[in-house]
Amino acid sequence: MILSSCVGERSNATQRKGATTILLLVIALLIGVSSIFSLLVGNQVAKNSVEIIVTTDKAPRNKNKDPTIDLQVYSGEETTKFLTGELPFPTKCTRYMNGRCRLKFKPGTLQLSSAQTLQQCYVDAKKYKAHTVRSRKNVIASVSHKHKFIYRNIPKSASSTARHAMMDFLEGKDMSLTHNELINLVHDKNYTMVSFIREPLTRFYSSYDEAYFRMGPWMGEGEIVWDKPKLRDWFQTVKHKMDKYPYLYEGMNEIQDFRRMYCPKEVLDTGDFLKCNDYDSIDDGRLLKRFEQFVHDYDGVDPFDIHLNMQTTNLIYGSSGEPLPISTLYNASEAEKDWQEIASQRGVTIPDGEMTHGRHQSRRFDVSKVSEVTQQKICRILAMDYCCLNFKLPKVCDDVGLYCSLEQMEGQRILWKQD
Repeated sequence: MILSSCVGERSNATQRKGATTILLLVIALLIGVSSIFSLLVGNQVAKNSVEIIVTTDKAPRNKNKDPTIDLQVYSGEETTKFLTGELPFPTKCTRYMNGRCRLKFKPGTLQLSSAQTLQQCYVDAKKYKAHTVRSRKNVIASVSHKHKFIYRNIPKSASSTARHAMMDFLEGKDMSLTHNELINLVHDKNYTMVSFIREPLTRFYSSYDEAYFRMGPWMGEGEIVWDKPKLRDWFQTVKHKMDKYPYLYEGMNEIQDFRRMYCPKEVLDTGDFLKCNDYDSIDDGRLLKRFEQFVHDYDGVDPFDIHLNMQTTNLIYGSSGEPLPISTLYNASEAEKDWQEIASQRGVTIPDGEMTHGRHQSRRFDVSKVSEVTQQKICRILAMDYCCLNFKLPKVCDDVGLYCSLEQMEGQRILWKQD
């Protein structure tokens, strides 16, 4: 059973009897020694248990000397066995906080698939509401009734390739599904639901590039939107989101101002601006500097464009934080091969070389020059994806103190409902 709930300081507690144990995963992101960013993730491990993930940024007591935190770092193998019940949960700190105890482990070490790990995740829908606006009531997905197959789109994770496969080969159609409709298709009618995910740090660069282009001042007027009145109107409703970052488009008004910063002049002179994406950026450091300043200022909670939404928040019900009923999460780096296999299992052939619909383009600044400090901040921002999707941290982030943690709660279950 998966519960719909959210946590807040002004919540009403509702007790449910019969529950014996709740296991929660907590993303423990230690910044220095005085603060902690945590994500609670739950898994059903025993009868009457509940799957919950809650996200909180409350710091533990006494500057990380909280007795409820077991400072030992457990292996992914041990942690997996705690989750599945193969090993008893350690009890040395359960005398504190009504039997709660947190155990740390490194991201990407669970002996579970990404989809299995996701199913143990519950996200605080209230805190991450800006990430889940589009899925708060319904979930948009591509559905093939013929093949009983559902694909959930995640921007910048081989999404263009996926749309091509679904629409042109698997007879898919975009649909807006309620929670009950989706559950009915997956659990009652045996539809298969999948998505594609991407290494979080790599995806962030691509997401920022797309978001930067989509939110530039050239979207208000100019050659790109002169014949797109709806796009111009949309931009007027969202451009205020950039007020936090006035330096991002400093000195730019038109798209040509932007192109001149990253595209070689000889390419611009041809007039074929799409070719700019095939060449390395000529950025003199200004675009890179703006990117790094943005990462420094960004809290990860309020993205200015949907492409900056985390992958995990695309894989939950926006109103409750529960995970979608996804059975497989494929790696976007193998999208062509995986779509060919998906199609083959359903009697459909996708020819080699057909899946080239993704927008392969160079970054508009030199990613290799991004500082280690900035990369580490990005890993902190994306802690939810690293833990909930079971991704290993990149080497540059391996020693920043980012951990996932397992939490056990014994006794009656308390569900918090927002007033």
